[in-house]
Amino acid sequence: MITPKRARFESIAKMTMPELFDTVNITVTEILDDWERFAYHLETPLSLEQIMDIWEEQNDMLLLYYFIPSNAILCGHSCCAVSNPEMENMVRISAITDDRGLCDTIHLTIFSSLDIFLGEITNERKRMMERYKFDFEETYCTFLTLMS
Repeated sequence: MITPKRARFESIAKMTMPELFDTVNITVTEILDDWERFAYHLETPLSLEQIMDIWEEQNDMLLLYYFIPSNAILCGHSCCAVSNPEMENMVRISAITDDRGLCDTIHLTIFSSLDIFLGEITNERKRMMERYKFDFEETYCTFLTLMS
């Protein structure tokens, strides 16, 4: 199901980040009034470093965090980026590694309001701090400054 928000996002993302979003294998995970969530299944799995390099090339994306729970294992490493809240699409994009150390799925959330967007990022920070004692305060503060 292609929603208007997803169509608007993909019209840009397929050109600027084709490795992540130019795929036909997409799962709709949740569509609510507050957000839409999708899983993009990559044809060619990528490393987190490759994904972050793609995000860094985007002027409107901020890498929120890069988390490695243990260097002893390849799975469970994750990263998350958010769009500049001033842009047309308010999105959160994340990826997590599998047991080969590669990402085969990109998770996209498109938010319908700035308040919901801010609340979700704030909750993400709380979850990471409670579960892993991991704080991304510096980039979180950068994100907050973009909101004002």
